[in-house]
Amino acid sequence: MTISKKTTFKIILFSSVCLGIIGVLLLFLLNSSLIITAFRDVEGMFQVTLVILIRIIILSITTFYLLKKWFKQEAQYLSDIPFLLSLFFLILTFGKAIDLFWNFTFNTLNEFLVLLFLKIRFITIVLEVAPLIYLGLEILFFRLEDRYQKLKNNDYRDKLRFFIILLVVFIELTGVIIAPENNMLAILLPVIVIPSLIGIVYIFFLAYRLKRLSVVKPKILTIGFFLYLISNILRPVIQKIFGDNATYITLAELIDIFVFLVIFLGLYKKTSS
Repeated sequence: MTISKKTTFKIILFSSVCLGIIGVLLLFLLNSSLIITAFRDVEGMFQVTLVILIRIIILSITTFYLLKKWFKQEAQYLSDIPFLLSLFFLILTFGKAIDLFWNFTFNTLNEFLVLLFLKIRFITIVLEVAPLIYLGLEILFFRLEDRYQKLKNNDYRDKLRFFIILLVVFIELTGVIIAPENNMLAILLPVIVIPSLIGIVYIFFLAYRLKRLSVVKPKILTIGFFLYLISNILRPVIQKIFGDNATYITLAELIDIFVFLVIFLGLYKKTSS
């Protein structure tokens, strides 16, 4: 009996998600005493937990919606827009689970473990933006193919896109892995996130102008990811005003909840034909 490609994709995704959930649960269970203590003793931890869980739920619903849309297609390809966007939201969902664990335990970790933990979180950030860069290159190549005839060749375009993604991810991961201290990672974060988000905002704006990506609403996604860009820029400002405490985390997460509701609206609404 031959297993269809769609079934294979479902098995791989389901297995990967289950392994991720098991890993996160083990992380929390093995450190349950620290988490319970922090939840009881740290002021504002309840509200921090609540807003991050709400965001995780929103991200999970968005991921499920995109994957459902992808599997409804007659054929599934790894370069499909719903799949690429679902990867971004899926990795971000697990990233927020890691953030929640960090908020519970960072005061109890030694310097080495803090650096190790931050590197793991930064690696997930690098992986988060990779599907968006892949999607962005598709739109960019479409814009440039009249100038560069080679881009009209599917094999050449796919190889070039894969090489660019591999190069970007390799450079970013190398920077994260070799960073010797927390301050260096703090410098790397905007270098990784801000240029990627600027590129994504431009790509969705370009898609809107060129009337591409008809399965989503590029205009709303342009606004949504622009707001996400602004929220990332404002985070250090908010942290400076309120300090690294529950109020700062809660406010930052509430802003991002609003932002991702806008992004979901852009994903849910189809462009009118």
